[in-house]
Amino acid sequence: MRLTYPLLQNAKPRSKPYKLRDRDSMYLRVSVSGSKVWKFDYRLDGKDCSYTLGRFPNVSIADARQLRNAAAKLVASGIHPKAYEKQLQQQTVAHQKNTLWPVCEEWLEDNRGKWTAYYHAQATRFLARYVKGSPLGTMPVRDIKVSHVYDLLQSIAKRKALAVDERKKEGAPHIAIRVRQHLDAIFRRAIISGRVDANPVAALKASDAVMLPPTRHNRALDAHEVRHLLATFSVTGTQRTHLAMHLLLLTSLRSAELRGARWREIDLQSAIWAIPEERMKMERPHVVPLSRAGN
Repeated sequence: MRLTYPLLQNAKPRSKPYKLRDRDSMYLRVSVSGSKVWKFDYRLDGKDCSYTLGRFPNVSIADARQLRNAAAKLVASGIHPKAYEKQLQQQTVAHQKNTLWPVCEEWLEDNRGKWTAYYHAQATRFLARYVKGSPLGTMPVRDIKVSHVYDLLQSIAKRKALAVDERKKEGAPHIAIRVRQHLDAIFRRAIISGRVDANPVAALKASDAVMLPPTRHNRALDAHEVRHLLATFSVTGTQRTHLAMHLLLLTSLRSAELRGARWREIDLQSAIWAIPEERMKMERPHVVPLSRAGN
């Protein structure tokens, strides 16, 4: 019987599974439920075996024949097609595990308990934005060269590809240096785990890839300018913003520390604000004397 698409398409289920044979030990098996699967029967190591080629109509007659021919070549070489397929899957998994982004994720997870939540979130954000979506993210770590890292850092420093949520269109050299630091540590970890033999980042100094702009310090405000700033608070923004700005001036805290404030940290009777170490950048507890001249 010559198998055709209409014949296979119209094959109806029966009370028992049956086969529509093609040639060279290949056939379409129609189950009681109506599913149709291409099969290839062969004999190897003194045993009769069967290998699934795919489902019809997802796998056409022509495609099934090509798959059968490939499987027959493996059998002729003494290899079971299913074992070969499993080996390929394992190689694919190993390849993906050893690409740069999964190694980055492992490094981030290793350091979760060692860093502050803020620093961990920042490192994750930088690597996800600039490494995960770059060609390096899917490249095996063993294949990454110094030139690849250089191109990545250059693209960050000059911000050649602007993300949708970027706040600034100009380059980001400071972020490029931070990403270089992260990648240096990631490749050191990859050496320890046996994924690579050398660290391509070690041969690349920050100054080789990134030119930092001159440091520009903001000047201090004089008394008149401070009064003008305080007056401005009263006419712009919400009441919560006014209060937050006044507290920043009175306590000299970072905005993140102020935004994360909890009442349990504040002792109004002693006029002390005790911020625990897990909320501080340097991971040390910080005590802030509270001013009584806030009115």
